[in-house]
Amino acid sequence: MTTKTWHYTKKLVGYRPGLFVLNCLIWAAFHNLPLVEGMLSKVFFDALSGQASVGFNVWTVMAAMAVAALMRVFVFRFGIVAFFRNWFILLGLLRRNMMNWSMLGRGSHPLAESGSASVARFRDDAFDVADYLEAGMDVSGVIIFAVAALVIMFLTNAWMTVAVAVPMLAIVIVGDRMSQRLRAFRREARQAGSEVTGFIGEMFAAVQAVKVTCAESSVVKQFRELNEKRRLASLKDVLCGEIMHTINRNIVSVCISIILLMAGQSMRAGTFTVGDFALFVTYLTQLADLLGYFGNMIARHKRVAVSYGRLNGFMDGAPDGSLVEHHPIYIREQPPAVRPPSRDGELPLERLQVRGLSFRYPGSERGIEGIDMDIVSSSFTVVTGRIGSGKSTLLKVLLGILPRDAGEVVWNGKAVEDASSHFQPPRSAYTPQVPMLVSESLRANILMGLGEEDEVIRHAAHLAVLDDDIVAMEKGLDTKVGPRGVRLSGGQIQRAAAARMFVRDADLLVFDDLSSRLDVKTERQLWSRLFSTHDSSNQPPTCLVVSHRHAALERADNIIVLKDGHVVAQGILDDLLLSCAEMRALWEAEDQDASEPQALKAVS
Repeated sequence: MTTKTWHYTKKLVGYRPGLFVLNCLIWAAFHNLPLVEGMLSKVFFDALSGQASVGFNVWTVMAAMAVAALMRVFVFRFGIVAFFRNWFILLGLLRRNMMNWSMLGRGSHPLAESGSASVARFRDDAFDVADYLEAGMDVSGVIIFAVAALVIMFLTNAWMTVAVAVPMLAIVIVGDRMSQRLRAFRREARQAGSEVTGFIGEMFAAVQAVKVTCAESSVVKQFRELNEKRRLASLKDVLCGEIMHTINRNIVSVCISIILLMAGQSMRAGTFTVGDFALFVTYLTQLADLLGYFGNMIARHKRVAVSYGRLNGFMDGAPDGSLVEHHPIYIREQPPAVRPPSRDGELPLERLQVRGLSFRYPGSERGIEGIDMDIVSSSFTVVTGRIGSGKSTLLKVLLGILPRDAGEVVWNGKAVEDASSHFQPPRSAYTPQVPMLVSESLRANILMGLGEEDEVIRHAAHLAVLDDDIVAMEKGLDTKVGPRGVRLSGGQIQRAAAARMFVRDADLLVFDDLSSRLDVKTERQLWSRLFSTHDSSNQPPTCLVVSHRHAALERADNIIVLKDGHVVAQGILDDLLLSCAEMRALWEAEDQDASEPQALKAVS
């Protein structure tokens, strides 16, 4: 057993040690009741042949066998309940830790695979770990039965026991020899399954692009190729396991044949009874199953090492042992109420300072370098630049969505070490350039777990210029938006994401190119509503905005002009138009873009 596999398994067993020990005891009893059944089989057949001890007859033995069978049924019934409780607790712990790292883990850790492929790790690999631990609960009972059965058989007929023990050991040897292949085949099958699952998710997400480009045949061809790869990988995985099972069964047949050959003379000599033969066959069949199970346990150990590796791959960057870290799991109990985010006595944003912020995408020269900026409370800061200048990258590095290579971020005079956990509501709220909506109601997409009243939601929708759209919807806030918000227009998706940000009442509002899906009139209306809601007792919001639109640039207290990942100028609009050629070019390009619809209208 590898050190890491042993450490993880020990940690999981220690999560509910009492429940694990209880399962071990129950299943030990279940596996060892056949010892009694074997002895009763011996007595039964001896009674039929007139060789039973005094006081035993066919009917008393049959009654005893019925009692033993009922006891085994009772133990199984009790054990299956304890087993499933332990099973779901361990599955819940693994999946809880994976989800926790994905959602709340320190630093930036994007998924290495598509969302659909990651689901396969949540489902299949976590299942394999729980399956391995379930097998571990049986090991003690299997060992006890094997030792006791062999001792009884040895005392009954030593030579015959030795003769059948040798081929029985072949089961364990075969399992060990084939374990490496099983491990490789399982890894290949898991990877192929993830590729198919990921491709299905991508295919549905890009269905419109596929239709527009008439690429249906190419997509279907690729899908078939991935499925064929998965079929072959799964076939090898299953076939290898079935070969092991067949070998085990054939070895049992060989052992029974050996008993038949050796028992003939002993039975004629009266040193080996029909009951002894029944006992050997009963124990031998059970031993074959259990030793085959033991060999399968070796194979499972190899497989679980693959599963642990894949689960750790999902949690890439997490501290060692995070996968099996102990936390409360609520199976029957009600989980605690979700605690809404709060400042916990922390002062609202007064000043945000950024010094020397740098990031480079791996394997390329793209990114940002040495970014400096100051954002004070109630200010409106706009980051502008050409496509590819680093605007969105700057926001993502600042917020911890991408890891910064260098630089310092200071919030109210205190250095921010983990930006990804710091820049969350109520400190900050963020609307990305391409917002994500889930297949739920509009209300659920705006709240995302918050328990706000409809009045608060409607106020946020009003600020986002979404109120008229909600009125026009048949079910209002309860309207289902469909997967990824497919039932809404691009502008509605953008404004729904803005409403989701406004409802959180954060100190810093971060907009990544809100204008990308909004017309000029709607964008002006949004800024106007956002800044008209404050009064003498309520300061204007603090905004950091990526935009090239005049509506945002004219309102800005400070404009940061980016080019090729560097700041080429900062200041107010009037000064930049006089001193910065890049700013003039951006302004004139926006003028031209804004005039094109009017020109087209005049031509028509």
